Amino acid sequence: MTRVKVCGLTREEDVDAVVDAGADAVGFISGIASSQRNLSITRAASLISRIPPFVTPVLVTSGQALVENSDVVKRIAPRAIQLYDSLLSPETLRSTFRAYLLKPFPVSRQEGDGGGAEALAKASEASIGYDALLTDTYQKGVQGGTGLTSDWSACEAIRKTIAPTPMILSGGLRPENVELAIAAVAPYCVDVSSGVESAPGVKDPAKVRAFMSKASSSGERQVAR
Repeated sequence: MTRVKVCGLTREEDVDAVVDAGADAVGFISGIASSQRNLSITRAASLISRIPPFVTPVLVTSGQALVENSDVVKRIAPRAIQLYDSLLSPETLRSTFRAYLLKPFPVSRQEGDGGGAEALAKASEASIGYDALLTDTYQKGVQGGTGLTSDWSACEAIRKTIAPTPMILSGGLRPENVELAIAAVAPYCVDVSSGVESAPGVKDPAKVRAFMSKASSSGERQVAR
């Protein structure tokens, strides 16, 4: 089964709706000022506290913010940390925060650009020491969460290259294309944010349910194959 992470939550009602829809993981952004969904660490902590058992809260942050808010993050104890520009080694991060570590990795939108030998070698190196590699679409000047669709053939090649490390597919996913994405890439997990929103940081419950339904049915077909 393909797992689903819904990222960029900013409101209590959206947390509840996403959990009720059956998401496996829920992401909160803090310490990334360029994001329209950026929260203070205290606000992120408040929302994370609503997550029930067996749903994974993910703190999406930068290396600098993680260091500055180390004590708070330890108290929050997120099950996973998605980390941009880490200042610490994976070994130090894991022993300090006792969380799964997700490594974002930018992939080109242009077909063929991200699947060459050099790009695959970089992906393999980037995944070392991390619990999963998250492919996101590269856009100059943007740290992550671009909302743009990447080259799925390159993502599939990355998935095969880094195995058995799991790969999370993100970038431009929405209810209308998630089935195609899963069929093309066969990722461990898909990650959605803007594709299930009515406005930046405001999730649309109907879109969330539709995304979950499409992802689940596509994942079942992958298992059957």
